Amino acid sequence: MRTLGMFLIDVSFLATNGVSVEHGLTTPDLAEAEDKRAMCQRARRRVLLADSSKIGNDTFCRFAEVRDFDVMVTDTGMEAEAAGDFAEAGLRV
Repeated sequence: MRTLGMFLIDVSFLATNGVSVEHGLTTPDLAEAEDKRAMCQRARRRVLLADSSKIGNDTFCRFAEVRDFDVMVTDTGMEAEAAGDFAEAGLRV
């Protein structure tokens, strides 16, 4: 964590185990959540990587809110309604 605190990150690309507009980005691993939270805080721009199987799949530990991200990259399996919900939350999907 000390090393991460020294980085100046232009763009971070972060994957997640689960994501929803209501609960944000989640992972079942507390240590991973701490690392990802630090990466989010240090980055000027954040890109969320989440295939459609992760959408609505909330896991144990939240590390970021959806609004903390600028862009969401996903596959064609995302339902149009979910894409609209994420867009309304401020993400470019």
